This record gives sequence, structure tokens and C-alpha cells, in this order.
Amino acid sequence: MVNKLKYGGNTLAFVAIIFGILALINFLSTRRFIRADLTEDKRYTISKSTKNVLDTLDDIVTITAYFSTNPAEVAQIRRDIRDVLDEYNAFSKKLQIDFVNPADFDDGQKQELRFKGIPEVQINVVKKDKAEIANVYMGISIGYSGKEEILPVVRSTANLEYELTSTILKVTTKEAKTVGFLTGHGEFDINNQNYQQFRQLLDKNAQGQYNLTSVNLQDGKGVDDTVSTLVIAGVTQPLTEREKYEIDQFIMRGGRTVFLVDPIQLQPGTLQGSPLSTGLNDLLEHYGVKLGNNLLLDRRFHDTARFQQGFMTVIQPYPYFVKIMKPNFSAENTITNQLEAVTLPWTSSLEIVAKEGITATPLAKTSEFGQSIQGYYNLMPSSPIPDADLQPYTVAAALEGKFKSFYADKEIPPVAAAVDTAEGEPPAPVQDAEARPTKTEGEQTQIVVVGTAQFLTQLRPDGVNFFLNTVDWLTLGDALIGIRSHAITDRPLREVSEIEKNFIRYLCTIGLPLLVVVFGLVRYSLKRRAKRLVETYSSV
Repeated sequence: MVNKLKYGGNTLAFVAIIFGILALINFLSTRRFIRADLTEDKRYTISKSTKNVLDTLDDIVTITAYFSTNPAEVAQIRRDIRDVLDEYNAFSKKLQIDFVNPADFDDGQKQELRFKGIPEVQINVVKKDKAEIANVYMGISIGYSGKEEILPVVRSTANLEYELTSTILKVTTKEAKTVGFLTGHGEFDINNQNYQQFRQLLDKNAQGQYNLTSVNLQDGKGVDDTVSTLVIAGVTQPLTEREKYEIDQFIMRGGRTVFLVDPIQLQPGTLQGSPLSTGLNDLLEHYGVKLGNNLLLDRRFHDTARFQQGFMTVIQPYPYFVKIMKPNFSAENTITNQLEAVTLPWTSSLEIVAKEGITATPLAKTSEFGQSIQGYYNLMPSSPIPDADLQPYTVAAALEGKFKSFYADKEIPPVAAAVDTAEGEPPAPVQDAEARPTKTEGEQTQIVVVGTAQFLTQLRPDGVNFFLNTVDWLTLGDALIGIRSHAITDRPLREVSEIEKNFIRYLCTIGLPLLVVVFGLVRYSLKRRAKRLVETYSSV
């Protein structure tokens, strides 16, 4: 009896200790959370870029989350956001994070919240098998030194890190930079009504980090000193020597530049193309990139395109929409090291030309099944593709260093004559306002060259992200690229050969049934053998 009581007491003590340990773990877990992120690119852990931004904070940043605690759907989002903000808080002592339930506010406080930019929104909820409308708050305020920015409605954590970190940068940045888009030659113009959707994407990406403007060099004036990055995208008319001179001097001053150069021009309403002259070839070759003056296709990795056949729209593989896959991106440059795929329609090749003091990085290449064609281009999907050598081609490149001026030993080109629109009046030349020296030795800067601008007009998510990464890298450095790449997900299926396809097909149609038959025969054989053994030993 004594032993039973002794063992029973030990058991109760052991159970009590286990419950105590579990209660302690549960208590500690409410104070600190620990997560193991097992994804390949750590997309559920705040990025190194965010940690760098948090390290540079010189004063307190206040983050206030205005979230309702009911219904359950909003409460779950609130918990997810608290997890993200707890991780932010773990990496910086300069954050003050508060969660507020506006249900406790009076009418005056709610009205003040609306004026601030955080509205009361309606969501659909299901209660007792009935759909109902609930009024909730799901906003976040970020403040710093008297400045305040609002995320009015946060419905998930899918892109929350990018929005939070970019907003923190916005309120802590003293002066926004400027990104200029060259105009006057049929380029991609952000102020054109046809590109308003892309302008909205750019504005959203900028998040107050940089302003957008148009740059016109036809009057002979240089690029404004406020412009940090110049985008030259989709030129369809040749630039004058004076305009090229102003671009060259902008680069000499340390201005960042991205050249998106189309190799062909399509005839309106057709898929018949002809070579396009932009006047940029000699300038770019001087800096370190030679344009191929060709058109590429990829017989292995390419995207699909829509074509009209009679009254039907068909979607079919199109080798001229070259698809760059992850192994063919540069792992060194932050523009591309986290991209998984980018489609570049109607692109040309680039050749790196070695230049003293310049570091050149091929950002993207075709597969080893890339092919180059030249001349007049019939780009109909039904047109035959001539046979040619297959090899990988570079389609995007980044240059870094101190460039030498293309006009170091040349006269400053005169301003092109201005055309007078009055009928019968001859064009009058435009005189330079004043003579100025040519800057022959450049400051440290970066240039990005891509063999097409067509991916901007397609508005494909992968192409948009590639361009935004490029602008961010040139304008802001690495501050936001790593964060956006967390949200980029494109996991295309691996291309397989015909042999592999046939193997999988026959394995499914013949191999699996055959495996079932073999399993049945083996099982039948084993049971029959066991039965014989039983009969043999039972008769002994």
C-alpha cells in the first residue's frame, strides 16, 4: 500500500512538473515569438534591406496600428501584422509600436481618424450561416519628427514589409530624388495617356522616395541638376548629336542612366519589322556595351503570345518573346539576383566591350538555345525560322565606374535647328546661351542597358518588377529591391525533353498498372507459400 502511494505521488509530481513547464513555455511565448522560416529565399523573415533601414534610424519612428479586434477575420489579420511588427521591433530600439482598437473611440476621435486618412471600411463576414456586413478599421500610421504617412487599409501581410519599410524611408528621407524620362523621340512617355497605368505603378513604387518628371533636350539645354536617374526607353527617332552630348555630360556629372533600346520597328497593324536606328550605338559602345543590331529568339525558353486567326484569338508559344530563367540571371547584382523569370519581347543581343576602370556585369542571358537573326523581320508565328548557330546571348548589362566622355576630343555639337510652324517661314537656328567646358572625366556612376523596351508596354508583372528593380538600384541603391523580391513569385515548371515526357507518360499508363499486378502476384505467391508451410507442419 505504501509503495502504491509512493509511486502515485511520484506520478502526480511528474505530471505537475510537465504541466508547469508547458505553462511556463506558454507564458514566455506570449512575450516572445520564435519562428523558423524554411522557405528557400526566407520570404517570411524581414529582409536584410529592412534591417539596414532600421539600423540607420536616428530618432524614434512611431508605428500605430488602428485595428478592430472583431470579427475573427480581422482579428487574425491583426495577429499576423503584430507578428511582423514584433520582428521589426526586435531589430531596432528606435521603433515605438502601438495597437489601438478604434471601437473604443468616441465620434469625435473617429472623425479625426477619418481626417487623418484611416477610414472605416466594410467587410463581408459569415455568422451563423448568414452573410453580414461589418464596419472595421484596418489602418497603420507611421510618424517621424512631425511627419506622418498612412497605410489606410491593410488587408494582409503579403506586401506589408515593402509598404512599411518604404514608408519609413519616406518619412525619414529629408529630400526626395528625381527620376527623369527622356521625351521627344517617340519614347515611352510617363505623361502619355496610353501609359497611365504604368505611371500609377511607378508612383506607387516611388513611395515618396523619388519624383517623376519628363526631360526634353531638344532646346540644347542640359539635363536638370535635380535629376538623379535618366530613363531612355523606346526611342523611335534618332537622337541628335547635341542631345547625345547632353546625355554624355549628365553621365559625366555622376548621373545614373538606363537605356532600353528597341532593335526593330514594326509596321502599323502588322508583325513585319525593320531595323531601327536610334543613334545611340556609338555612344553605348564607347561606354562598354555594343548593341547587336539583330533580333533574338530562344528555341527553348520563350513565352506565349495572343494572335488573331480569323474570328478566333489563339494563344501559342512564340520564340521571339524570349524568357530569361533564374539560372541565366546575374547572381551578383541585386537587380536580378532574386528574379525567377522575365519575358523580353523582340530583344537584341548586347556585347560587353572591355573598358579601363569600368566593371561590366551581364544581368541576363538567353538559354544556350538562343538564336540571332538580321535583316527584314517577318515575325508571324507561322513564318519559318532560318537555321543558325545556337548559343547564349546577353540581353541586359550593368556598367559601373568612372566613364570617359564620348566628346572628350570633339567640338560641342550645335543645337539642331528649330522648325517654325508658321507656313512659309524657314527654320531658324537656335543659338547656345553661353559657351561651357566639356567635362571629360566622369564621376562614379552606373549605367544599365537592355536590348528592348517592349516589356514596359506589355505590363507583365515580371517585366515591371525588373524595371522597378533597375530604377531603385540606380536611384536608391539596394534599399528596397530585396524587400520587393520577397513578394515576387514565379515558379515555372521545368522544361523537359521529349524522352522524359514519354517516360512519364508510359510510366503512368503502363508502369503503375503493371506495378499493381506485380504487387498482387507477389502477395498471392507469399500467401500461397505460407499456406503450404502451414499444411506441411500441421501434418507432421
